[in-house]
Amino acid sequence: MNKTILHWSYLNFKDVPMDLFLYEDLEEVYLKENYISVIPKWLLNITTLKFIHLAGNNLGELPMDIYMLENLEFLDVSNNELKELPPTLGLLLNLQQLNVSGNQLSELPVELSSLRNLEQLNIAKNLFRRLPVQLSECVRLNELNVSDNEALVHIPERISNLPMLQSLAADRCALIYLPAALSKFMNHVRIFHNTAINYIPMVYERFYQNFYDNRQRTTPISINRKGLFWIRELETNCRLVLPVGTRTVFPVPSLENRVTLYDDCLHAIQTLNRSTPVYENSALHRLLPEPYISSHINNGPIARCTNTTCSRCLYTSYYFMVVKRRGSTSKQLFTCNFCTNRCALLWLGSNEKKYYQLPWRVSDDDDDDPEPESGK
Repeated sequence: MNKTILHWSYLNFKDVPMDLFLYEDLEEVYLKENYISVIPKWLLNITTLKFIHLAGNNLGELPMDIYMLENLEFLDVSNNELKELPPTLGLLLNLQQLNVSGNQLSELPVELSSLRNLEQLNIAKNLFRRLPVQLSECVRLNELNVSDNEALVHIPERISNLPMLQSLAADRCALIYLPAALSKFMNHVRIFHNTAINYIPMVYERFYQNFYDNRQRTTPISINRKGLFWIRELETNCRLVLPVGTRTVFPVPSLENRVTLYDDCLHAIQTLNRSTPVYENSALHRLLPEPYISSHINNGPIARCTNTTCSRCLYTSYYFMVVKRRGSTSKQLFTCNFCTNRCALLWLGSNEKKYYQLPWRVSDDDDDDPEPESGK
């Protein structure tokens, strides 16, 4: 059976033409760069639609009944005037690509967690301050773009560590650090133009180029320090904020098997996350002996072991190194996280010709950065 595709973009339509009803087996419709302000209810009755392109119109909202387009696989409503998304988007169970970039959105509905077939999500150029951790249930997501959300300070590690994620873009946000728990299949990253960031986890090293080096343009971090874990790198006297959830870091070399039983318990709990997300199990949370365990379960792993032959998930305590490239003109700091002293020494033995360690110490709340000298 032949499918019908309509290309009605750039035609100055103010409304969706009712002529759409004249076409049988309509699957794809292009209506981008018109002046359409409303998606009419009758359009939702064309349930054969799989592809709708409405970018560059004047849409102020999406209809609550959008779930009626039960076969929809592609929805592009970028560059409109949307301020919120209906929770019923989560009922479009066949949706594979969703583009809502270039709007005025500040929150995503948690119901998007039901989109288990979603492969591409673009929420760039909006007003997001945070991302719902429930996005981590979109297990087929392989492309995520959150760039140009100027108030976004954190990407939940549960999201960056999605099993099929291959492309991540988060340029020009307000990130205070990069998530060190990164999908093993990541092959494209655009995340470096965040001027508060003063170090790069080693997992990003293969994506990093010297022209990203913005040390002269680093913006001081102005955030509430409560609950954050800081270390001071002693060669340049720079303070680094480590991933949220960090409790203890050990130097390399150090004693073997210092990672805590607490972390082993978290690792065991996370393996239960098969059909029902553990972090949404309220009965389990009521049984936990320590309130902090709930937040650590919610956050999930905060890093992976930098030793690629291991890649074990890390939660609150780990072996830590700050390194620089040998012979490089770049001032870029890279950090490494390891599950054991043995993994750290194995990695260091394989990479000592390329990197050298920098000394560091744990930094407390009273350990403020010195005032910058004039002229710098």
